[in-house]
Amino acid sequence: MHITIFRTLYKHVIDHDLIERLLKRNNIAFERTAYESGSRYKILSDTEQAMINFKKKLREIYPQIALSA
Repeated sequence: MHITIFRTLYKHVIDHDLIERLLKRNNIAFERTAYESGSRYKILSDTEQAMINFKKKLREIYPQIALSA
């Protein structure tokens, strides 16, 4: 089981649906908590490869989002 937490700021991320579609496409379970300034995602994956693929694609789209290991 691989777990990662990351935060988004509304000034950087306009389309949260895009992030959620990427998560679903990689079969990654997620929990989103919305705040005034942005959102917090807790993501879980059974395989490390799915997590690597998601992080790579997310960095291409939103390089300003930092992901924990």
